Amino acid sequence: MNYGFVIDNRLCIGCHACSTACKSENEVPLGVHRTWVKYVDAGVFPDTTRHFQVTRCNHCAEPPCVDICPVTAMFQREDGIVDFDSNLCIGCKACMQACPYDAIYIDPESFTAAKCNYCAHRTEIGLEPACVVVCPEQAIISGDIDDPESPIRQLIDNNRTKVRKPESGTKPNLFYVEGSNWTLDPTVTSEVPETYMWADVEDKPQNINRKTFGKSYSSKKSGDGPIKTGGKVAEHMVQVAYDVGHKKAWHWPVAAYMTSKAIASGVYLMLCSAVVSGFIALGGAWSMALESVIVTAMIATGVLLCVDLERPDRFLSVIMRPQWRSWLARGAYLIVGFGGMASLLLVINIGAMMNVRALQNAQTYLEQPNVSLVVCLFTIPLAVGVAVYTAFLFRQAKGREMWQKKYLPLHMGVQALIAGASICILMNCLSERSDNLYRLSVFALVIGLVISGAIICVGHIFDRTRVKGVRIANQHLLNGKYRYWFWIGGVVLGHLTPIMVIFSGSDLVGAISGLSAICGLYCYEYAFVLCAQEVPNS
Repeated sequence: MNYGFVIDNRLCIGCHACSTACKSENEVPLGVHRTWVKYVDAGVFPDTTRHFQVTRCNHCAEPPCVDICPVTAMFQREDGIVDFDSNLCIGCKACMQACPYDAIYIDPESFTAAKCNYCAHRTEIGLEPACVVVCPEQAIISGDIDDPESPIRQLIDNNRTKVRKPESGTKPNLFYVEGSNWTLDPTVTSEVPETYMWADVEDKPQNINRKTFGKSYSSKKSGDGPIKTGGKVAEHMVQVAYDVGHKKAWHWPVAAYMTSKAIASGVYLMLCSAVVSGFIALGGAWSMALESVIVTAMIATGVLLCVDLERPDRFLSVIMRPQWRSWLARGAYLIVGFGGMASLLLVINIGAMMNVRALQNAQTYLEQPNVSLVVCLFTIPLAVGVAVYTAFLFRQAKGREMWQKKYLPLHMGVQALIAGASICILMNCLSERSDNLYRLSVFALVIGLVISGAIICVGHIFDRTRVKGVRIANQHLLNGKYRYWFWIGGVVLGHLTPIMVIFSGSDLVGAISGLSAICGLYCYEYAFVLCAQEVPNS
């Protein structure tokens, strides 16, 4: 048994009966949609056509929303239906980023994720989904696509069908008979109208000049074929007339948490490097100062993660009942483990210092650093994990092609190095300097900036990828509304200004370099997170 849908575009009249039936049957609140009909107008008068597309969850054979969900709120049934449990959802919105079809939304009443679930409550008692029953043209067909004798299987085998985004590897079970690329490809147009038919455009992405995009965002290459008028290809031959709004799921808290965890893990790695090199001693003033920064940054990371949840009251579910395929669940354990071990190290060293001062116990003073060193070394893998795990979480977000880059783990590790070195430089300039630690931090910062700069050049500035979603996101990053965050923040503040530390002859210049690198890191993370979500998925 493997349930799926076929939408027969030869019959669909765009009446929205399926949309209203879905809302009524499932009590879907206003402003969000499980099923909707997209309108796209193509051609130039008088040779114009209107294309309809019934849009919803694709009930994929390999659903990325299930893999990324940290608490099994999204799950796949044995009959192929991808369903959800609102009683488990924590509102992390990771499933929304994983879905390449914009099929998932946050319910404004329960603050949990929801979507089309194939009317599972009807299917279980032998009824068809509400949208199938109400369609006046029988343009929506449901059934078992594994049954060779079923009507839906016959339609798929005997007609030219298409699926949305087959390159995503999700194996969608929603097929369109004579589907048009004008509607199937959400990047087919370079312009988003100020308003749709019957609706305003929500969270409208910034339009970018066609000349800037060149071939990357041009409708000429995306449709079933160019429409010619008078022997010339029409410049504006495709226009979305109606769609539904999809707000960005992740905002500044994600960028802030990525920065804070980079600081925590980076400072820890700098601390370990300094201890192993003999530049500072565990239990000393510098050691405890750095440990305090680490613990504070990890507390901030936890707070920011909870702030970004729609149901922060359920945040313990990630720890109590994790779904281990999800890097969000794995990351939660890395954060808890690393934060706990860093706190233990600080407590051990504070206890040792107080014990020595109170009892003047020289033997305890000699033995305690050995315990600290063991804890310190065993925590290094956790620090590395905290630094890079978000890269693998982003890789699970199949709906955002910008985040699929293979260099992300390396880049996030380097960003942690930059953040840790910057904090050490800043602390050295604002307090009594440790010359060896300062020189180590300057060296680490410069190496990190060089590697990070090379990655940014290859991945963004000189990117020549054929993946359209990546090209569009990069154009939003370089020339769109995030250009100031990227160029002034990420490049100037984050890379060029900190290089001054090489020529620094004063604590002021060093402090400016360290602070600038941290601010630049946040600016880059903010632009990177937001620009990927500018690419439409529906």
